[in-house]
Amino acid sequence: MIPSQPFNVSWGNFSREKLADENFNIPGNIDLLLGAEIFYEILLPGQTNLLNTKLIFQNTVFGYIASGSIPVSSENKPHCGLIKDNVDLEKTMRRFWEIENVEPETIKNKETIICEEHFQKNHTRDSTGRYIVSMPLKKDPNCLGQSIDIDLKKLNSLWNRLKREPNYLKLYRDFLKEYKELGHMQEVDEREECGMYFIPHLGVCRSDKKTSKLRVVFNASSATTNGYSLNSLQYNGGVAQNDLFSIMINVNFSAFLWRENMDEPIKTFELSTVTYGTTSAPFLATRTLKQLALDEAGNFPLGSSVVMSDMYIDDVLTGAETLLEAKELKNQLINIFAKGGMVLHKWCGNNTELIEVSENYDFSDSSEIKLLGVYWNPKHDCFSFRVKIDLHELNTKRDVLSTIARIYDPLGLLGPVVAKAKIFLQKLWMLKIDWTDLLPDTINREWRQFVESLQVVNDININRCIVVEQPEVIELHGFSDASQSAYGAVVYCKSITSDGRMLVHLIASKSRVAPTKQTTIPQT
Repeated sequence: MIPSQPFNVSWGNFSREKLADENFNIPGNIDLLLGAEIFYEILLPGQTNLLNTKLIFQNTVFGYIASGSIPVSSENKPHCGLIKDNVDLEKTMRRFWEIENVEPETIKNKETIICEEHFQKNHTRDSTGRYIVSMPLKKDPNCLGQSIDIDLKKLNSLWNRLKREPNYLKLYRDFLKEYKELGHMQEVDEREECGMYFIPHLGVCRSDKKTSKLRVVFNASSATTNGYSLNSLQYNGGVAQNDLFSIMINVNFSAFLWRENMDEPIKTFELSTVTYGTTSAPFLATRTLKQLALDEAGNFPLGSSVVMSDMYIDDVLTGAETLLEAKELKNQLINIFAKGGMVLHKWCGNNTELIEVSENYDFSDSSEIKLLGVYWNPKHDCFSFRVKIDLHELNTKRDVLSTIARIYDPLGLLGPVVAKAKIFLQKLWMLKIDWTDLLPDTINREWRQFVESLQVVNDININRCIVVEQPEVIELHGFSDASQSAYGAVVYCKSITSDGRMLVHLIASKSRVAPTKQTTIPQT
């Protein structure tokens, strides 16, 4: 035994000279490590206890060795904390650069292939049409350690906040009540807790959401006592759907603890559906939707095609040539999801006949809705942008990155604006200044001019439909250009009717900043 801090010992009738280490009560370095295979070879008969302590002395060939527990003083105990304010900014910047990248051809990795094979072998449907799937696991879940004590501590911490915020508590209760009524979770007997993985949970409030102001998220990356978590045992198959860029172009065994009140006993609930927060959840959820489309293609051909190609996570973005076709498509989508035990809600369209007043959830009273991160006005059928502008007299590197990262433009409709932002960002990086350093005067003036002009972006409206009605000819025209600062490419759609009416419309663009290292060999 090596203590973390010195402690006093009252020896009584025990002789200190009998000890293998007379200074065992003082912290020190490890002198010798013995393997378990020889530990019992060094033991000798003889064991004694010190009065009024929990120390046990065992006789060995080296002398008596001490083990047991000692009182730990909390005085002068050091505390270490970490405050990190760059996490959200880094995440936003990562999304900015991912959007700006040209989507490469999807290459299935080993884990994706394993997840696909596992899904095909193990998925079934019950009598109601719902799909039953299982997690693709790398290891036997029995290797997980204990997690109930960790989850209990986090539940108590959560209740400290719930007591302070009554509205947050109400939203939390309402969410879990609905979760239970929908059959997404069920209470289990305490006797069944052995072997369960308990998932910590937390409520995320979204005041901008019309139907769900709070959503409970589960943290399946929480480690158990042996370091393993549920997520560490799962394969990651990614999202089994088309990428966001393609869809935007077309549009054109787990449990958790809970208590209702602080004075009520804690209950154990078992999650009975695919749980977001687990590594395999995105794959299982999206692959199930794909399977639903494949299984019901014969009954609902229009709806099946849309689910396969025009769906991102749980949002459907699609359209039709005529109102009659759109109505039929809507009916097929409702029915195909009903076959899988799912309900589509929050309908929105650019024709009021598509949105029935009797529907419980719709956006008919909204002049503008968010469509996968981009704002869409259904009445005028156009896209718009909302960039939050923070104009400061003096600016830091963090201020610049924060503003640029808010420009969300998956199709490149704001290509020239984004290109200028990238050029400025490259110039800023070459200065090699820290996050909190103020920009030099000349750079700061240039940035302020850019931010002031950026406000015009919020007034831009771009038509969603890129072709004329009943086109006879559709052509795609691509252009590219380069300068010493940047290079880019853009694609336009040209559509012509039989009577000569014509429309040319921007489809998408991408840009890159020129590399800082100049090439010396001419390229041909």
